[in-house]
Amino acid sequence: MNKLKIGVIGCGNWGKNIVHNLLELNVLNKVYDANKVSLQNLPISDSYKSQKIEDIIENETIDAVVICTPPITHKHLALRTLKNHKHVYIEKPFCLSLEEADEIIATAKDSKKIVFIGHLLNYHNGFIGLKNEIKNNQIGNIVHIKANRMHFGVIRKFESVIYDLACHDISMILGITNDLPINVSVNALFKNSTHIPDSINAILKFKHNLTAMINVDWMSPYKEHRFSVLGSKGSLIFDDTKDWKEKLCINHSLINDNLNVIKGDSKFIDLKAEQPLKKELVNFLDCINKNIQPLTNHEEGLRVQKVMKMIEDHI
Repeated sequence: MNKLKIGVIGCGNWGKNIVHNLLELNVLNKVYDANKVSLQNLPISDSYKSQKIEDIIENETIDAVVICTPPITHKHLALRTLKNHKHVYIEKPFCLSLEEADEIIATAKDSKKIVFIGHLLNYHNGFIGLKNEIKNNQIGNIVHIKANRMHFGVIRKFESVIYDLACHDISMILGITNDLPINVSVNALFKNSTHIPDSINAILKFKHNLTAMINVDWMSPYKEHRFSVLGSKGSLIFDDTKDWKEKLCINHSLINDNLNVIKGDSKFIDLKAEQPLKKELVNFLDCINKNIQPLTNHEEGLRVQKVMKMIEDHI
């Protein structure tokens, strides 16, 4: 791997994790945050800290920029980065509208630079293992997908729970269906705002009678990060709150044509314990070095953006 130089904009709760991993990968060059306290408290050498955003975006020695700032800033920062001929990693959500996504994509094509979207769970060995089991026909034809993502989280002011949480599950669902839904129905709960939902339940209907259900809630008193896929021969359950040895389970119980439940065995699937964020960042660097499109590139981000808008439009 060629020695790349990466700049990071934003070192808040998630950004500091990205900074830590890039430092370990020996590619971190500069870090900037508009919040001077966050930047000052970052436990890295002051030589990495920049007081001006231009020291990153306009720095000709930096190859790529990681944007880990509030989503309302993503479009502006991504466009500035691409116009300065740098690859860009945008932490989820991609942006806040289809119009913003289209503008970023057009600029990326003009600059011939990579846009990498931080849909982290695509790089998680639990989800990779789940997709491999589906590919190997371990659960037959997919019938239904269910995604629950609930916890006491940060209550956002500018983006809803759709953009904060559901984007992960939408990305995973589309990674399995390889198609956009043809219809959605949504229930939403507004507790802390009149225009930003805190909890949603969305049903996505796809071709061939395949359905998916998404439940996301940032006011839940318990944590649940569970993604399950029901097939004609059994089910797969990816539970990211479990230890690695229990994160992915296959259950061969099924519902037959007479609507009878046929009990089958259940077992955990071996997974390699790897930090998904580091895997994601290594993939980003690898795509730059090899000049190849990432799995979660701008086109994948656009598909997720389209589904988020479908959900938003049905609230």
